[in-house]
Amino acid sequence: MTLPTRARCVALSALLSLSARAEPAAEAATEPVAPLLRVGAETGGGILGGFILGGASAWVIYETLNTQGDDASRRSAAQVGAAIGVSVGAPIGVSLTGKLLGRQGSFIISWLSSVAGLGVGYGLYGLIRSGSDSSAAKATYALTLLLPVAGAVIGYELSSSDQPASPTATSPPAPSLFPAVAVGPGGASFALVGRF
Repeated sequence: MTLPTRARCVALSALLSLSARAEPAAEAATEPVAPLLRVGAETGGGILGGFILGGASAWVIYETLNTQGDDASRRSAAQVGAAIGVSVGAPIGVSLTGKLLGRQGSFIISWLSSVAGLGVGYGLYGLIRSGSDSSAAKATYALTLLLPVAGAVIGYELSSSDQPASPTATSPPAPSLFPAVAVGPGGASFALVGRF
């Protein structure tokens, strides 16, 4: 093992051990935000997160399926992928926005509520589509994309408390020392990584 390879292994192990160390989160917003503004911001975050993941999943599914010229089945599969992507992306966007606003809601509750919204949306879409009214089915597909966002916001709001998070003591971090191990092609390297 050459010296540059060993140095890279040591540097990588130092970076990994530093990144794995839990740091206290930055303080969130200190003043409470008005409920209407907060819900609006969370809804916007959910729409953005749903748009990003839903659009990406629909695009990937549409482009990767080779259905031998059956474009309708590609579109249907992409629609399902978009709806599932929205039901995953919306709670991510809602939760991140809520955390930025100083809320302490639950991502899991938000995600489960989003999946429930997806189920309700697809249930309505299936009922209307079985009646074979194409224009009504297209309108209810929009519900399939919007109800996961609404579910994510409702779930996040119901799971968060109205009281701000308790302030933590802001004492300086104590000095710490961590072992670091790197394994390379020619052997292993050991080091100590500290914070003083």
